[in-house]
Amino acid sequence: MAKVQIYGADWCPLTLGFRKYFGVNQIPFELLDVEKDPQAEEADKAMNSGKLKFPMVVVGQVEGYWKPGDNAAVLKNPRLAELEAALGRYGFKKG
Repeated sequence: MAKVQIYGADWCPLTLGFRKYFGVNQIPFELLDVEKDPQAEEADKAMNSGKLKFPMVVVGQVEGYWKPGDNAAVLKNPRLAELEAALGRYGFKKG
């Protein structure tokens, strides 16, 4: 089953923007705080060649934390069109 994950931080306005977008559109998501969760931090770094960059949005077939080889779109602070295209590919519809 596909899911949406946000790798970000509570204080980050961009992370908050994605949280609001998913909430308003009734799209379930999981927030993984890279500053409070070491496994989330490591997954984020794996997405970014060892550097901590966020927010990252992962859409697709992911079990637990993202890892290389997962069937998922990995988006670094995506624009709306890019995000909606990834959501559509994995069957998410706005509420």
